[in-house]
Amino acid sequence: MVGKVISVDVKVGDKVKKNDVVAVIEAMKMHVKIFSPADGEVQEIKVSPGQQVNRNDVLVTLS
Repeated sequence: MVGKVISVDVKVGDKVKKNDVVAVIEAMKMHVKIFSPADGEVQEIKVSPGQQVNRNDVLVTLS
């Protein structure tokens, strides 16, 4: 989904569970929550608030 990153709700080292919100993007004037696909630990954050993202961009990597 093409949009703008509104917030990144995790930081490197955070432990997340499947379906935890990791970020919020704005697309077509709607806020869309991005959920963790699996349990894990945040290894890298590849975006920052205000950044434009495209479909299939990686926002956060988990270990």
